[in-house]
Amino acid sequence: MTFSISRRARRRIEKIQAWWVEHRPAAPALFLDELEEAERLLRAQPDVGMIYDAHRSGLVRRVLLTRTHHHLYYRYRADRDELVVLSLWGAPRERGPKL
Repeated sequence: MTFSISRRARRRIEKIQAWWVEHRPAAPALFLDELEEAERLLRAQPDVGMIYDAHRSGLVRRVLLTRTHHHLYYRYRADRDELVVLSLWGAPRERGPKL
């Protein structure tokens, strides 16, 4: 499977990680560790996420990173064997990200 991370998602990851390091000194690697766990899960079970929306290029799904309270939004296309991480977003927010 091709697994990639969009530029938007990379920017969010960098921003979230910087915040995590500054505000959570007891567990500065927790966010990245949980992100790696999510990647392993999605590689093994790409349809595991809840359907969030229909995007012009396919269904958008999301999974919750339970310890850091972020949703990971992604699109999986079985016909291309391709998974793209579209964004990460704080779960407590009242609205989702622009996709």
